[in-house]
Amino acid sequence: MKKWLVLFLFLLFTSANVQAGKVKLATGEWVPFTSEGLENYGFFTEIISEVFKEMGVEAEYVFYPWRRCYDSVKKGKAWAAFPYSYTEERAKEVLYSDQIAYSTTKFFYYKNNKDYEYETLEDLRPYKLGGVIGYFYEKLLNKAGLEVDYVPKELNAIEKLMVRRIELLPLNELVGWHLIKKHFSDEENNFGTLEKAFSRDALHLIVSKKYPDTRELLKEFNAALKRVKENDTYKSILKKYNIEE
Repeated sequence: MKKWLVLFLFLLFTSANVQAGKVKLATGEWVPFTSEGLENYGFFTEIISEVFKEMGVEAEYVFYPWRRCYDSVKKGKAWAAFPYSYTEERAKEVLYSDQIAYSTTKFFYYKNNKDYEYETLEDLRPYKLGGVIGYFYEKLLNKAGLEVDYVPKELNAIEKLMVRRIELLPLNELVGWHLIKKHFSDEENNFGTLEKAFSRDALHLIVSKKYPDTRELLKEFNAALKRVKENDTYKSILKKYNIEE
């Protein structure tokens, strides 16, 4: 009873940014995690919707370019944006929710006829790598002394992989296979990924420090997320999208 009273008072007294129990969240195009063109806006967004349903609060989604998503949260124009992995640099400017899902990044290749096995990133120095501008791995690849051909979008990078301009390309595993199946279905069998994952990172909401009553709302969100995971709603969403937990 006390929990619901706290939530009621939160909704009653918060400012115009949370009018009528609505909370604004920003996201972008990252299929199949989130997309304006997907059912329920993608599996990651569907999980968040279920969490807000559990809270008794309506989530209002806006789709922006990723830089604007972050800027909206930083300035308090949106309560949260998603999905984001944790970095120390971001944590100085925003809050983080509990873990919602995972992102596994692997190196993709096309018509492999080389032994690309590696233990450290430095082992990949003999090869031509591609990447997407602004992604988390830029500093890591640069620090390892790797020569990387960067492009603005994942699809551009896959095209370079196919014409042998690059040999290896780090991509989120779900995103990479989705793009290949959608745009190069006849070539799908010619693609593969290295067995060793580049990274496996928890994905979260990034939450504004400036939004009204933001810490109380984040506390409620994390509690509701835990309940959604415990009552099998979370697992059923992942199963619907054929995603392993």
